[in-house]
Amino acid sequence: MFKSPHFKAVEVDEINTLFNAIFNTSNDGLYVCDGEGRSLAFNKAFLQISGIEEHLLYEYTVFELVENDFVPNSCAAETLRTKQKHNTIIDYYTGKKGMLTSTPIYNGEGDIVCVVSNVRDITELNRLQEELEETRKINYKYKEALYQMQGEMEEKKQLVYRSREMHRVVNLANRLAKNDSPVLILGESGVGKDVMARYIHKESGRRGSFVTVNCGAIPDHLLESELFGYEKGAFTGANHSKAGLFELADKGTIFLDEIGDLPFTLQVKLLNVLQDQKVRRVGGTSQRSVDMRIIAATNSDLEKLIEDKKFRKDLYYRLNVLQLNIPPLRKRPEDIPILALSFLDRLNKKYKSNKKIQPMAIECLYSYPWPGNVRELKNVIERIFHLSETEKIPYDALPHNVQYKRSEEKEGNTQKKKESNSLREELYFYEKQYIEQKLQESKTLKECAQKLKIDISTLVRKKNKLGIR
Repeated sequence: MFKSPHFKAVEVDEINTLFNAIFNTSNDGLYVCDGEGRSLAFNKAFLQISGIEEHLLYEYTVFELVENDFVPNSCAAETLRTKQKHNTIIDYYTGKKGMLTSTPIYNGEGDIVCVVSNVRDITELNRLQEELEETRKINYKYKEALYQMQGEMEEKKQLVYRSREMHRVVNLANRLAKNDSPVLILGESGVGKDVMARYIHKESGRRGSFVTVNCGAIPDHLLESELFGYEKGAFTGANHSKAGLFELADKGTIFLDEIGDLPFTLQVKLLNVLQDQKVRRVGGTSQRSVDMRIIAATNSDLEKLIEDKKFRKDLYYRLNVLQLNIPPLRKRPEDIPILALSFLDRLNKKYKSNKKIQPMAIECLYSYPWPGNVRELKNVIERIFHLSETEKIPYDALPHNVQYKRSEEKEGNTQKKKESNSLREELYFYEKQYIEQKLQESKTLKECAQKLKIDISTLVRKKNKLGIR
């Protein structure tokens, strides 16, 4: 065993003493048995973790220890049965949890000479995992508390609007907030569906957390366990029980964003939750009652998804009890200046600045169609705030695609242009309009590129440069 030239020849008794000393320095439990399952060696850590009395190890084989219920299970016994390396987790009667690996040692003839087992005490790790899970629950409440600390006035500032369209939407949201029925929020990407959902939650007076789930951002195979939670042992790696997001939303609201991306297999389970207000964790046998309000949102055409057999009709009717449709920013241009100034004001307060937007720049913001809606507007304001070198943000600080006014005519009419436009502006207008027209006439980017007689990479680059969505 000791082959180093620095190791001097010593007596057998001294070797045994040295071997035992080394064996017992390990914090992990070590156990060795022969090919019949009889104990050959073990250290103190193994006795402490397993709780097996020393004399029993000498009296019984690993098989007999399990048969007589001295231990719940034996990893070494499984290795002797299968003649392969084996891993398992054992909950010992001492209350300790051990993670075991048993490795067979063969002789030259292929027979098992002994089995070496390593036992790691993961009781503390498991406790820390449970604490982490508890912290996760507290985190949702902590976020909600921080949000509440901003005060009611600060919350309502998030709903910045001036248009009649948004005035009607907010009035309806206030009415919908007074009950617990599901709400379906519709609108294009970036119109602020998440802000409206949070507003409804705050106005509802529900004291629980506001939990957000993006159904399109979580992989399908993880979404069920995230929503419903799971019990210990439900699948490989489930070494502890975990509460799902539905349970975390108890007494509060769960916001299911991008509901149109919810996997078809999970839709029936969500329907059951809506009907019964009960959830069952993955791998569980009992149901848990939850008092939560469900708000769903999507920019997808759910009725079209129903026709394509990608969304359940019964779930659609159950979610669509109360509907709120947020109009795109281009249909409420009165909101653009006040939103832009609101975003700028927040940035000024955050960075202790006093920047202003020049009137001509505001005019450009007003006339741009905002395909990305409020989200795009917010990003543009943040960009020009940081890039502008003067206190007064000029017209030419805006992105090129925003600098040029949209058509005031309906689709199909000729694009209006200012007579004072420069040649560069005129060329920009023409190129953008021409490419947009070819895109509308084409089913794919490849087809459009062929019509324009350019390659796809050039087309994509021009779309990005011209701000074409």
